[in-house]
Amino acid sequence: GYAVAFFDRYRGNPLLGAAFGALRTVRAQRRPLRFLASRLLWRTGLCRRLVIDMGAYRLRFFPTALSAAYWIDPAERAADEAFITQALQAGDTLVDVGANIGALALAGAARVGVAGRVYAIEAHPRVFAYLQDNITLNGFSQMRVLHSAVGAMPGELAFSDQRSDDQNRVEEGGAIKVPVATLDALLRDHAGPIALLKIDVEGFERFVLQGARELLARTQCVFFESWDEHFHRYGYTTADLVADLRAQGFTLFRFAGDSFQALPPRYCSAYCENLVAARDVDALSQRLAGRYRLVSNGQ
Repeated sequence: GYAVAFFDRYRGNPLLGAAFGALRTVRAQRRPLRFLASRLLWRTGLCRRLVIDMGAYRLRFFPTALSAAYWIDPAERAADEAFITQALQAGDTLVDVGANIGALALAGAARVGVAGRVYAIEAHPRVFAYLQDNITLNGFSQMRVLHSAVGAMPGELAFSDQRSDDQNRVEEGGAIKVPVATLDALLRDHAGPIALLKIDVEGFERFVLQGARELLARTQCVFFESWDEHFHRYGYTTADLVADLRAQGFTLFRFAGDSFQALPPRYCSAYCENLVAARDVDALSQRLAGRYRLVSNGQ
């Protein structure tokens, strides 16, 4: 038809190519009009005047991809938040490595209350400033923020500075330099048990855990992003990471509907997903009762 002929004629035009690409992006959104509005607010800077009501906490609409995603749909990461709040109880301690703007850390802080503690750790300096502002906005005294990358040894690392700030990561030749510390060093002054360790560092997860031997010994549950495509950037696989955690005494599960199923041997995360490592399966099962089941067969 005419549209196909028009597209074929101008296929090599970079401006039209970009326009068609943008149109496809908009049409792929669940809420295309709100998506367009979010980009307009982002580009003009007016987004900073808006606050997103998340129920138990609030987020400012900062000029970031993740802030925009929450403004478009506050249920953007409802599954992650549901697990974190279900796995925590009043008075618990949550450690969030790769906290970004702080949404999940804030959800955890609302759950553990003033008797608990939340450590939110973010490497990117601009995003860290947004994280601090969101914590101030909510007035949660139980939260502590730490500006650092987390790895197997202290030093400095190159870090990307992409516009899609929720995907920034440790990257050779990255645009910025960030300090790096081990998790054991960062939390040396916190001697108590860790109810939940959440890690989302775009493939650098294994090195975070390598620098957290002492902390892992007193951690009950690890909730982390897993994807072989990300892990391959740093020379390892899902199976390597799973083996590390099993050696530390954890049982590994993957999310499957209303349950968590034990991982089979040599498991591979072929797509981006969250995995759970439990030190005491029965204790975690009790916390998740009523919402999730832990299915332990196969491990």
